[in-house]
Amino acid sequence: MGYFRPHNEYPVKMALKTIDSDLNKKIGAKLHRVRLRSGQLQYHVAIDLNFSTTTYSKHENGKVDFTVTKLKQLSDHFGVYIGDFFDDSVEIPRFLKEVKTGKEYMAKEAENILLREMLSTKLK
Repeated sequence: MGYFRPHNEYPVKMALKTIDSDLNKKIGAKLHRVRLRSGQLQYHVAIDLNFSTTTYSKHENGKVDFTVTKLKQLSDHFGVYIGDFFDDSVEIPRFLKEVKTGKEYMAKEAENILLREMLSTKLK
């Protein structure tokens, strides 16, 4: 018969899963505020997204990791900007229609500069 090696002779390196519970709680709190603003119950959101009510509740309470797929699914469901879930300066994610593109910001800034120049010439 051949030689059999015990399993402990083969070192196996496993990737460690890093969980950022503070981030999960922040995202969950924002998700909770978004849901309340929408007037929906956890039960209805869970049904709409094919989650169990328990799983959805755990997301709002920050007790599970958010995958990119789930966060995208939730953002799409509520029609909010996904980036706002990670921005500490944003209390509740904005609706997509409220988010300005780079061109819109640049146009608004140019308009503000022009208005400031007009105002400063009138005040002289």
